[in-house]
Amino acid sequence: MLVSPSLVYFFGNHRATMKIAHVVFEAPLGHASGAALRNRAIGSSLSRYGQSSTIIVQEQFGAGKRHPKRKRSYLEAHLSDDVIQRVVNEILRSDPNLIVVDGIYLSDIAYRLVADGRRVIVDMHNIESALLKENNLARRKWRARLFYWRRWQRARRAEQALVRAVAGVWTCSERDKALLCAATSGDRRINVVPNPVPDWSVRADLPQGKADCAAIFVGHLNYRPNIRAAERLMQRIQPLLRADDPDGRLLICGRSPSDNLQRMAKTAAGVELVSDPAELAPLYARARAAMIPLTEGGGTRLKVLEALALGVPVIATAKAVEGLNVVPGQSYLAAELDEEFVQAALQLTADAAFRARLIEGGRRFVRAHHDQDAVDRAVGQGLQDAGIGPK
Repeated sequence: MLVSPSLVYFFGNHRATMKIAHVVFEAPLGHASGAALRNRAIGSSLSRYGQSSTIIVQEQFGAGKRHPKRKRSYLEAHLSDDVIQRVVNEILRSDPNLIVVDGIYLSDIAYRLVADGRRVIVDMHNIESALLKENNLARRKWRARLFYWRRWQRARRAEQALVRAVAGVWTCSERDKALLCAATSGDRRINVVPNPVPDWSVRADLPQGKADCAAIFVGHLNYRPNIRAAERLMQRIQPLLRADDPDGRLLICGRSPSDNLQRMAKTAAGVELVSDPAELAPLYARARAAMIPLTEGGGTRLKVLEALALGVPVIATAKAVEGLNVVPGQSYLAAELDEEFVQAALQLTADAAFRARLIEGGRRFVRAHHDQDAVDRAVGQGLQDAGIGPK
């Protein structure tokens, strides 16, 4: 792996004595979610810089209880004192030099560790206060400002308080860092650790010339932003695609599709819905493009990175690529209106040379900014900036 020589020198032989605890809510296994993929990549990086252990908070709950209620901030889990103390005791058993805590959701654990004099970094997958506000506005429009402004205020204050309490914060993009800096007076302890591209998508070699679908959309299909994007594809974009190609098909794939999406897919012309696919590579191989018409949501979109790594051209809104710093026309095609998605799809079909350049540009971008090496370098820099290393 390509890690900065300065970081290698900085940590050097101290890896043998440094102990790092990584506290996550759920086990970071498989390809179930973007959070799991990020936690697994960060855990791998931490093990490169010290003796790393992973503590899973959910294991401390009773049988059948998976998610605790949230506090009035709407961002933080309401954990019992008993659960907090059991988790903290497990963490401190190894007497770590550093604890990385997974998000503001586990703020109670972070605060207890800080009070104990421990050095804590919080890894924020999203700027949750901003995402909460955005989702409320998307659902309730102007009415959200009347009903939810106090909730937004509490969420923002909770996030600010946590940032000020800990030794460092990691965000997944420069955009999220800028949002957090603006809310906390430009705190310098904020580092960017990019989301990783899924390993399987880097290794996969898709067969060429097998595409039988005009487009594919992949995502958790019980998550509101993805539901709205899938509905738009089926109801508005797919009919326009079929006007040009009557046999053109749309592939919608993902976990836990809502009942409404399943009903809609059965009646929509030329739409195939694949629920809970065991593998995504064969499905991507069937598509001439990945269409991602998101208009809400947060973080950086792993579905974008996944498609780019596989060599499937991406057509996406600005919201879909938010925080990724990809360049339209070099790594992906930009579209906002329904007609623009269709025009982009036609361009990819008509110009094979342009399509090939776009695919190669996307792959270069992913390799440069979102593979495991990039995560390793960012984690190492984050540890150094937080004062972890040789005394």
